Amino acid sequence: MKDGISRVVACGRLRRRHSLPFPGKILVDVGDTVEVGQMWCRGRMRSGVVVVDLCRMLGVSPEEARRMVVVGVGVTVDEGTVLADEPKRIRSTRQWIAPFRGSISEVSNSAVAVFVRDTREMALYCRLAGTVVSVESGVGIVVEGRGVAIAASLGGGGRAYGPIRFLEAGAQHANGDDSHTGSILVTPEPLRPEWVKRALEVDCSAIVAPSVSLDLASSLGIVPTISGMVRSPENLETIPVPIVLTEGLGIARMPRVLQDMFRASDGELASVSGSQRPGDSEVMLSEAAADRVSKSSRDGISVRVSVGLEAGTEGKIADDQPQLGRSQSGVNTPHARLRKVEGGTLLSPIANLELLE
Repeated sequence: MKDGISRVVACGRLRRRHSLPFPGKILVDVGDTVEVGQMWCRGRMRSGVVVVDLCRMLGVSPEEARRMVVVGVGVTVDEGTVLADEPKRIRSTRQWIAPFRGSISEVSNSAVAVFVRDTREMALYCRLAGTVVSVESGVGIVVEGRGVAIAASLGGGGRAYGPIRFLEAGAQHANGDDSHTGSILVTPEPLRPEWVKRALEVDCSAIVAPSVSLDLASSLGIVPTISGMVRSPENLETIPVPIVLTEGLGIARMPRVLQDMFRASDGELASVSGSQRPGDSEVMLSEAAADRVSKSSRDGISVRVSVGLEAGTEGKIADDQPQLGRSQSGVNTPHARLRKVEGGTLLSPIANLELLE
């Protein structure tokens, strides 16, 4: 029965691919043990890239074109600076001029040159503790280890690492509270503008929440702004830290099972991946969290009704075998009987359920 239910939480032995989005040096080898937040790659990210074929531009051979470059690689120049100059001829003079302030990052043997606005040193970090099982130069690595992966409906802002800090409903994070600096702040309540502002004031590393209004999601850059939509009066700028939503848009609270997971993980190191690409946002909890989830699952499989009149209802599956029943549309489909968290039982189509652990 468990195999037929969509999964919100993956627990146990996990694998995560860490991709290399820019040229860099991989710092780990197959068999190495890594921790959450450990650097696995260092490289350079270039912005404002312009690629120029000097042979075509100057009308000379590759050897001559390379000799005509008058500015060294890595030297920053202003817009309009002559980068390469053809020896003056009677008919015409050809030059390569800097299109903006920047520097030449490379000139190949075939005289293809790259001019960039900015080059920054960048580092990439592991989001899962475990063992490196694959290393592919120029592509990335694969890490395998035990943990808990909580899928998020929406997200944005990239990746972050830090200790979990679970804030109970109504709890405040006061400005100047150093205990929250660098932490992943988790709230069981829908996000509010004032809560986000306070989270930024205490310099948190990421935010995990169940849901957010469409207006606030647009102002934070989690979803594109809809043309003609009136923005919220708070009008927050795009948030500078990763943020993930376990439930999505709206006013839904965080499921109790997820609350318990985050509450039990308070103070433990975790990672957050916030991406606008569907299915890419998640929160990764520690191996200790995986052990706790494994123990609690012995009491029954925790699920949530995801669609229908009972959407949002949480409980545990009461029977090992499904029952055949009719859905609201009158179609015969497998059902599961749930023991609801608030008491009582509910018979729900298995297709309407999500695994919470």
